[in-house]
Amino acid sequence: MTKSALHARLDTLYAAFRRGQIDFVLNSFDDEIEFISNAPVEVFPFLGHRRGKSAVAEVIKSVHAEFDILSYEPVSALVESDQAAVMLFARGVSRKTGRSIQLAIAHFLKFRNDKIIELREFMDSFSAAEQALGRPLDVGGDYYLV
Repeated sequence: MTKSALHARLDTLYAAFRRGQIDFVLNSFDDEIEFISNAPVEVFPFLGHRRGKSAVAEVIKSVHAEFDILSYEPVSALVESDQAAVMLFARGVSRKTGRSIQLAIAHFLKFRNDKIIELREFMDSFSAAEQALGRPLDVGGDYYLV
């Protein structure tokens, strides 16, 4: 797949995720997809480490059950043969609490036979947790930025 084709495919994939087109998104994943989200599972129990398309389907369904996704937009992407790095801006509203959450997310993807075989997700999980909980997190002690 050419770089421009992969860029276009990623844009289409993220737009489908935002719209909740779960089957379309799942079609992009290999059956043995490995999904790793470095997010606090105490706050976001549907994230964490998952393997297999059915497990990732549950992640996607849970995200959409928990949040009304208002924005899930790639800000920049770097693609190279069978890998991609994507910076996203995401914004949603909790369906339970009505709290708004917005954050930057980094995705690192690996492809094989035009399917995603690995997706690693990183975010400012401290900020995301505070926004989701609606309060500052108490980390205890006095901490200073140096």
